[in-house]
Amino acid sequence: MRVRLAGMQDDEKIPEHVADLLASSIESEQRLDILLHLRASPGKSFTARAVAAILPISSVSAEQHLAILCGRGFLTVSIGSDLLYSYQPVSPAIDATVAEIERLVHTRRGDVVAALRDASGKDPVRDFANAFVIRNARRGGTRK
Repeated sequence: MRVRLAGMQDDEKIPEHVADLLASSIESEQRLDILLHLRASPGKSFTARAVAAILPISSVSAEQHLAILCGRGFLTVSIGSDLLYSYQPVSPAIDATVAEIERLVHTRRGDVVAALRDASGKDPVRDFANAFVIRNARRGGTRK
């Protein structure tokens, strides 16, 4: 299954694995921009302040996004006088998917951002709660 966004032709679908990674691990346009910036600078490390100076976000927001990306396996962190983050995904598969996202951003940024917005419109608490709804198989209804 592939995600089809409004206004896209059938042959222009965002691949499912890309949409899944955007929805589950990246989740916001700011986080995407940070990830792609660090990916474009292989071997370089960045502090949250440096990222905030490059991208239009606060140092606090940059630190939060960097920590999340690190925890999700996109970045590594080293500790010196400050936390230094660099792009180093935990697997080649993640790197390949991020490379695919980067290509899509250059050619169809609006579609990628729309996929992020579609993902952020979902309520994870409601999805979690719905996992516990008991279905009545004979009636096709739900029991509370």
